[in-house]
Amino acid sequence: MGNFHISWLLLAQCLLLVTRITAKVPAVVVFGDSSVDAGNNNQIPTILRSNFEPYGRDFSGGKPTGRFSNGRVPTDFVSQALGLKPFVPAYLDPSYNISDFAIGVTFASAGTGYDTATSDVLLVNT
Repeated sequence: MGNFHISWLLLAQCLLLVTRITAKVPAVVVFGDSSVDAGNNNQIPTILRSNFEPYGRDFSGGKPTGRFSNGRVPTDFVSQALGLKPFVPAYLDPSYNISDFAIGVTFASAGTGYDTATSDVLLVNT
């Protein structure tokens, strides 16, 4: 499993280098789960949140943003490598508006994996 992630990261870095040289990317649009959630879950009723410490301690300002990381998530690095903002804002974050999303936005939400076991873990009997 670890070798797969390393291979994927190396491929992504190579693609970014080639893209940076040959193309102009106008925006980054992200769909995914907690690995790229930039805070959408802060705005919805769920137990899957990361808007508390220690999350965000290495992010600009040192405050939790809803990213499941102590700093930026992978898509933030991709955005910056493409010459865009150093972070991709969450679609549901009320501090951003449509003009901010013109160069990037993430619709990712933690707990939305392809594996059905992801949601089965969180089922609550009512």
